[in-house]
Amino acid sequence: MAKQVDNPRGTALAIDGKDWYFAPLSLGSLELLLPKLQTFTDNDIGTVIDVAHKSLKRNYPDITREEVADMIYMDQLQDVMATVMSVTGL
Repeated sequence: MAKQVDNPRGTALAIDGKDWYFAPLSLGSLELLLPKLQTFTDNDIGTVIDVAHKSLKRNYPDITREEVADMIYMDQLQDVMATVMSVTGL
């Protein structure tokens, strides 16, 4: 399980009974992900994983993309994207 930084920044979203803090995307991450976000559809699972991983990485520096992929379920895709986009200001 990924260790959380002392003062997490962002918005909490409960996943499997644990609050995970999704931080705003950095400009660098946003620049890399923007082409995918511009053509995003609700079933673009890889984009959701990439966005969530980049967002969580700030508060959980050791978290891997594989861990993020395993913790998010299909019924949470929209909540995760909405949380990250909201905290990022998009």
